[in-house]
Amino acid sequence: MGWPGVAGSLGPMTRTVGDLAVLLDALVGYDPEDPITALGIGRVPASYTSFLDRSGLKGARIGVLREPMGLGSEPESEDFKKVSRVFDEAVDELKKAGATLVDPVEIPGLNDLLAKRSSGDRGGFDQAWEVYFARSAKRPFKSFEELLATPGYSPKGVIRGATPPTSYEHLLAREELMLNILKLMADHQLDAIAHNTVEHQPILISEGVNPPYTNTKGAPHLNTFLVYVPSVTVPAGFTSDKLPAGITFLGRPYSDGTVIKLAYAYEQATMHRRPPSTTPALPGEPRSD
Repeated sequence: MGWPGVAGSLGPMTRTVGDLAVLLDALVGYDPEDPITALGIGRVPASYTSFLDRSGLKGARIGVLREPMGLGSEPESEDFKKVSRVFDEAVDELKKAGATLVDPVEIPGLNDLLAKRSSGDRGGFDQAWEVYFARSAKRPFKSFEELLATPGYSPKGVIRGATPPTSYEHLLAREELMLNILKLMADHQLDAIAHNTVEHQPILISEGVNPPYTNTKGAPHLNTFLVYVPSVTVPAGFTSDKLPAGITFLGRPYSDGTVIKLAYAYEQATMHRRPPSTTPALPGEPRSD
């Protein structure tokens, strides 16, 4: 749900980057009920599949962001370090695939500016909710509050702490952070910035739906604080506890094709993804042990 809020939104979750490109071809475009999509007119390629280049990392310049920025991250903990080791290996794989790395890069004021992200007001979310569900003759919930009150749904879930802009301070911080990132990328001639997808290992579902609700521990919100900035995350391997970790490629506003190209090249060079053994295999997909 986008309009009337302008906070960054999470995109599709797909099996592979190739699947993502195909899905975006069907998904992206102008929607008169979501006026923000008008800003994308003239920026949508004929097909996102044209960016699926196995050699896309060769010659690419990538900045490596190592400063912790995840929610509630504990950099001195062993859990954090286990994920960091996977990220270190992923950075080496980028170099082996032909990327030129600027390692590390530092975004001025990163965490101070992220801390000014507004909270406490949904800033248009309720109106977006109505626009989305008004089309349904049998809408499952009459309001967002009714959804929150549903048994089994945690009011401390991901929605909380991910609210759209509601204050002048928030808007100023977002603009300053955006300019700091763009200047950094310009100064180092970067195509993208790579960072840890989540800085802590996955937890059990039971830990996320019960106090103290640690389901967002280590999760960055850089791309959802900024606007129009694309990021793509792909599997980067597994920790010593055999838990998955990822690497994220973040680009300039509207550089979706670039981050798709880089993510696809990394995915194809490493093939870290393991199809789940607990669900039926998709056509042409081998089963995981």
